Amino acid sequence: MDEQIEKRIKKAFENKKYEWRTIQGVATESNVSQEDVRIYLSLHGDEIVKSSARNLKGETLYTSRENYRGRTGIGLRLSSVIRNRGA
Repeated sequence: MDEQIEKRIKKAFENKKYEWRTIQGVATESNVSQEDVRIYLSLHGDEIVKSSARNLKGETLYTSRENYRGRTGIGLRLSSVIRNRGA
């Protein structure tokens, strides 16, 4: 994947205006295809948090680890880890 495309996608995921992002929202903001965002997710999944909730349209929501840490207290993050262990 082109380095400039990766930078634009990363910047969109780290946009502080949004707590959670859809693939479509990130693609639109970074001016790339949704497929490019999916490829980025597969290459950089360790930098992204996937929400257990979905938006009203049923779309999966994502955020950068940096945004997640900045917006979420340690207690909620720990409870998320505990909940996800059973899956």
